[in-house]
Amino acid sequence: MKKNIFQLFLMISLIFATMSSHLVAGDREGSFKVQKGDELIVELEQGNISVSTWDKNEVKILGKNIDDDEMSLLKMEQSSGKLEIKFEGDDSDNFSLNLTVPSDMQMNLSTGGGNVEMNDDIKNEVMIATGGGNISTKNIFAEVSITTGGGNIKIDDVNGDVNIATAGGDIKIGSVNGKANVTTAGGNIKVGTINSNANISTAGGNVSVSSIGGNAEVSTAGGNINVGVVSGTAKISTSGGNINLEGATGSVKVNSGAGNINLENIKGSIIANSGAGNITASLTPDGKNDTRLNSGVGAILLYIPESSKATIIATTNDYNWGGSQKDSDNIKSDFDSSIVTQNRKGSQFETVYKLNGGGSEITLNVGMGEINIKKLK
Repeated sequence: MKKNIFQLFLMISLIFATMSSHLVAGDREGSFKVQKGDELIVELEQGNISVSTWDKNEVKILGKNIDDDEMSLLKMEQSSGKLEIKFEGDDSDNFSLNLTVPSDMQMNLSTGGGNVEMNDDIKNEVMIATGGGNISTKNIFAEVSITTGGGNIKIDDVNGDVNIATAGGDIKIGSVNGKANVTTAGGNIKVGTINSNANISTAGGNVSVSSIGGNAEVSTAGGNINVGVVSGTAKISTSGGNINLEGATGSVKVNSGAGNINLENIKGSIIANSGAGNITASLTPDGKNDTRLNSGVGAILLYIPESSKATIIATTNDYNWGGSQKDSDNIKSDFDSSIVTQNRKGSQFETVYKLNGGGSEITLNVGMGEINIKKLK
């Protein structure tokens, strides 16, 4: 009996000893001299990455919380113009990598799962990828490419092009001095000024952009969109939400499945559709392209300069007739009645306005609602 008890005690002791050995975690340090513009490549099986900068031409490496049996899996190798750090361990659950680097290094950082944080400005190209985690950076003075399998992304100003994507999370970016491609599978997007073309989309969330200095494509599968002035063509769509555009100097195409559309200071042409919502547009026609505003259920309010050469065709279903068959309470205008012709076919009422002899065609159509045409002052 005593022998059995002793054997059981010995077995339990061995188990605990094995577990304790496995749970022992330590740190490992490294340091490498580098030159201006060298590339830093980090590839982690998993773990958080934190980057700070200093004035030395040196990279300081600190791997933290490495299980004793995985210490050798943290590898650091340097070749001409390149420093590589790899960690293939998957049992070191609390592993993190802290880096102190020169601000002019090229950064190529990836982790299978974890957060990435850049605490200081970087003056060279930055590539960051994580299988799932948040990413945040300060100012970056070159091209940026960032992806996460699921997490939020926050970036300060970027002096270059940006390519940003997350499979699910919010994205917030300061100003971008270049082109911007920004996507999230589910979350809000907020960007400051973009100085070139922009392609911005979310599968579900609100989008806000201060201004775009080129062509713009902005979309959300469900949410509101607010965009400042676009110095080019604009394509904006939401499956369900309001759209507000403060200005554009080219053609504008806007669609909302169910929401209001507000378009200000448009110098060009407009194609706007809302399944159920009001459309308000301030338009200076370019004299070349046609404009079409359509609302299934809602009102259309159009502001247009009195000096415009345009032919405005306003159509609505009018079930509440006015004083005669030639009038409609659902179509109103500031323009002189002498330039107006009216037609009624059953419940559908059409009014045609020829401004200054006519010109580019502007079609306003409402399934159920009112149309109001006003002089832009």
